[in-house]
Amino acid sequence: MNSTLLLLLLALAVAEPKPPMIRIEYRVLSSEIAADSFAAKPRVLYIAGTTFSRTEEQPDPALGIHGLIVCAEPDLWMINLIPRTAQHIVDPGPTFIVHNNILDRKAPKEFATFEFGKEVEFFWSHHADPLQPRSLDGQRCEVSDLTHEKYRIVLFVRPDTKKPFHLDVFQNDKALFSVRYLNYQTDLPFEPELFKPPPGLTISEPGQKKGR
Repeated sequence: MNSTLLLLLLALAVAEPKPPMIRIEYRVLSSEIAADSFAAKPRVLYIAGTTFSRTEEQPDPALGIHGLIVCAEPDLWMINLIPRTAQHIVDPGPTFIVHNNILDRKAPKEFATFEFGKEVEFFWSHHADPLQPRSLDGQRCEVSDLTHEKYRIVLFVRPDTKKPFHLDVFQNDKALFSVRYLNYQTDLPFEPELFKPPPGLTISEPGQKKGR
């Protein structure tokens, strides 16, 4: 057998299989977010394993921004699709794990692992309190409640798919924000092109000024 071919076969044999993807389409709801504003528009998040993520935002013509964030640890690209520019950032490590946190850094450390794609797992592992099933906008849901310090989170899960339908976040018993899951798909085949910057970008590399 040709030595080059043998090396290729060996490389393929030991290559790490790519993880399946999660695709989440969601909206953030809040009394402080106008229903027709950019902040209220849906976003799409792709997650694959612990090192890949992609966030697709809607265009914001008023600010001239159409945001796209692509992460393939240790590389991350902050992209504006309107002028076709991007900033390349390299994670210095020592760990190379992408996080998709739902709460901000002000939240207690108890919620550090509360992330998109892991909502049901988080509630289960933290022994959340089950509440009575409820209907929300015509969708019957199983409901769980979890309280820690000043924060309370309530997760609504579709009983047929066991996937999130809605999330409410409270702080000091005041509604902080909600997440409405418009679409939640799991175990999708890995698509490597989703975790690369699209062609035709002007990319600022680390240490360069943006736009150069």
